Order: sequence, then C-alpha cells, then structure tokens
Amino acid sequence: CSSIFSRTFIAIMISHLICLLGLVGNCIFISVLDFHIKKNPFTTYLLNLSIADIVLLTAQAIYSVYSIFLFPFMTRQFLLTIMSIDRCVCLFFPLWHRCHRPTHLSTAVCLIIWLLTFLISATDTILTAILEYDFLRRIHFYLNAVVFMPIMCASMIAMLIKVCIRSQQKKLNKMLRAILLTLVFFFLFDFPINVIYSLELFQKMYNYFYFYAYIAASLNSTINPMIYYLVGRDKTVRSSRRINIGCFEVSREIQSIPRHLIMWGKISLTSFT
Repeated sequence: CSSIFSRTFIAIMISHLICLLGLVGNCIFISVLDFHIKKNPFTTYLLNLSIADIVLLTAQAIYSVYSIFLFPFMTRQFLLTIMSIDRCVCLFFPLWHRCHRPTHLSTAVCLIIWLLTFLISATDTILTAILEYDFLRRIHFYLNAVVFMPIMCASMIAMLIKVCIRSQQKKLNKMLRAILLTLVFFFLFDFPINVIYSLELFQKMYNYFYFYAYIAASLNSTINPMIYYLVGRDKTVRSSRRINIGCFEVSREIQSIPRHLIMWGKISLTSFT
C-alpha cells in the first residue's frame, strides 16, 4: 500500500512540475506574441492555442475538475486541425490566401471553436452529473482519433513534401524541424489519450492508463514553447540569457508569419535565414 502511495505521489509531483513549466513557457510566449510580433491570421491561431494550453495545464493541476480539462483539450485539438488546414492552403494556394482570404476569418474561427467546445463540454458535464452518461466525451475522443488527427497528419506530411520539393535545402532546416517536431510530439503526447478513450468504447481500460495519458497531454502543452525556441534559436548567440522564439514563413510567396526572431534579455530583431 505504501509503494502504491509513493508511486502516486511521485506521479502527481511530476505532473504538477510539468504544468508549472508549461504555464511559465506559454505565458512568456503569449507576452512576446502580443507585444513584439506584428499581428497576422496565423499569430491569432498561435495566441488562442497558447491560451488553450494554459487552461489545459491549469485544469491538469487541479486534476479532479475533469470537465475543465475536456474543454481546453477539445479547443486545442480543433485549433491544431484548423491551423494545419490553414497552413496547407497558404502553401498550396498562396495567391488566394493572400488576396481573397477574409481579413477577420481567423478571429471568427477561433471564437466559434471556443464557443462550440464550451457548449460540448458543458453538455457533457450536465449529462455526466445528472444521468451518469459520458458517451458524448468518448465520441469526442473517438472523432479525434479517426478524423482530426488524420487531417492534421495529412496536412503536415503534405507541407513537408511541398517544402522539400519546392525550396532549396538551405532554406529548409527550420521549417523541417518545426513540422517534424510538431508531428512527433503530437503523436507521442496527444495520441495516447485519444486512443485510450476510443478503445474504451469497446473495452474497459485500467485507471493508470488514463493518469499517464493526462500527463502526456500536459507534456504536449508544455513542449510547444520549447518547439518555438528550438526552431527559431540563433546559434550565433551564445548568451544563456537570450531565449529565442522564431516565427517563420511557410512559403516564399506569402509572408503570413514575420521574418524575424524575438530575443529576450536584450530584445533585437534579426533576419530569419
């Protein structure tokens, strides 16, 4: 019994440490994104994604409030899917994306996603509390596994192939790293919880599977600021106090993401080459 308590205590401490690191990283990223980067449709998605990550990590820190966790988790899944589709459209149809895309489309889409996920999670909470009926949340995770995740993966693979074919090798490094890191960490950390809930539609799963799945989901929210840093860092800067976050463009035809790096400590702008 004591060993079970020890393992549970250690797992809870690790989970809270991950949440704390993720909250700090996402808050820093939001402050830089809000005050130092020129607004564009894609930064709107990034801002909302970071907010969803913060809410998710906060909900994970108070693990018992499950319905709060479901709300930002659904929001993040929807946002990532929309962002993947938007980047594909930007890459394959740059002229349309630049000239004919509605100006406030990204803001409207984000508002619709937040409202939709709130209504779904609120309905799920009511059904679970009154009728002990949690089939709605299981259907959501099942849709994530068979619909949203394949769309995201297909979009990322298509972007990767397009960039490999159309661009010069010297220009690929940071874009390739961003796409590959996002895809790898998404599979490692977000895929388990969707699979577990999808399988539970057919077979009862053990409780510790859920616990580690929630930790993995928190890790994915925590790792996002690290991906931004790794992609955008300037290797010529040696000071450990200068943390770099790179915002990169998807294609040479459209500059929907700023071509510069934001550097803390001493904030400066450098060309993204």
